[in-house]
Amino acid sequence: MGSGASAEVHETLSAASGDHLVAFISELPADSKEKLKTALAVGGATGSDAGGPDDIPKEWGWPAEPFEPEDLRLYVLEATKPTVQEQWDEALEARAIDSKKEDFIAEKAFANLLLNKEGTGEERTGGVYDGIDPRAYTKGKWYRFLNHKGDCNVYIHNYTRHITATRPANFAELTEEEKKFLRTLGVYLKELPAEIEKVYQNEKAIPIIFGSPGTCEAFKVFCQYDKNCTLLDATKLKRVNAGALEDCRKAMVNAMKLGTTLCVYCGDILPEFLEKICISKYRDTLPLSLFMYDGLSNDMVRERVYRDEEKEGGQCVLRPGFQVCIMVSYDTLELQLSSYKKADLPSKFPEFERMKEVRCYNDDDKKKALEALRAGKKDKTE
Repeated sequence: MGSGASAEVHETLSAASGDHLVAFISELPADSKEKLKTALAVGGATGSDAGGPDDIPKEWGWPAEPFEPEDLRLYVLEATKPTVQEQWDEALEARAIDSKKEDFIAEKAFANLLLNKEGTGEERTGGVYDGIDPRAYTKGKWYRFLNHKGDCNVYIHNYTRHITATRPANFAELTEEEKKFLRTLGVYLKELPAEIEKVYQNEKAIPIIFGSPGTCEAFKVFCQYDKNCTLLDATKLKRVNAGALEDCRKAMVNAMKLGTTLCVYCGDILPEFLEKICISKYRDTLPLSLFMYDGLSNDMVRERVYRDEEKEGGQCVLRPGFQVCIMVSYDTLELQLSSYKKADLPSKFPEFERMKEVRCYNDDDKKKALEALRAGKKDKTE
């Protein structure tokens, strides 16, 4: 099909309503769908009045703004999880590895007929094109990510969030230089809770998190409302006083009792933990053990910081799930710490050398960083 014919097809289909277009394409054979998909992509790129890839007509009903790549990656991981039916099939297959064939057949029949654990009705859609808005091949962009299992790539549209296993013509990918640059920004803000758990559980270290003021403030608000987090606002310790120390102690105890992540939020303040706070005078309030990995698992330490009314059955409980992280904001506009502040960290935090540095960013940080990168490249070429 030539480019002229492709443009004609695109113009004709663009004049049709979205519902009629989707219905029409859904009735086509698989090979025709692929041909039409190619024609739409070519026509969308060559049509004189097609507009840019981000010129989305309001009548299409798409979101006003595209989803960010990081959000799309998280969506892919969730959307490509195996269904209950698939999980059950995998479990039966795993159990059947060391079993005789007749044992496997008997077990599956028992599960299906007597326990009714199979036949949930969950099924995947047939073809990769089924259910996808055909206009997604002419407008917006597709990004590539690994599926939940991590064994293959899929493509997701940045407006409709439709997923396909076939690479679309309007697939977009960052350059290797841009990818490398983004990796230096660290972990995307929405993935930070999972990163904290990974560092704490797998690397056996307390993560000390660095981010822009906006990123840190967003995570602070998250910790205030998320049921799996408890905020210890260490900015109150800029001036050490009994009230601020007691508020911090209560936050620490609450996190231990609830089994949540305790975020020691410092923001742009570096409290004098090592020299003035975590000292013998305040060992019953904020002990040095707070900054040691698994340091609060010591019964004698908890006995000092718990008050009688906070104990449960006389016990200073430490529920599973409790972990500690520290958050500090950058003090420069370049998404990094100044050399002065970085050099000051070991004198502020006990056990700092054992902590694991984690950098994080939000959408605004990424946008500004990429703009600066591209502007720098442009300046070099001029």
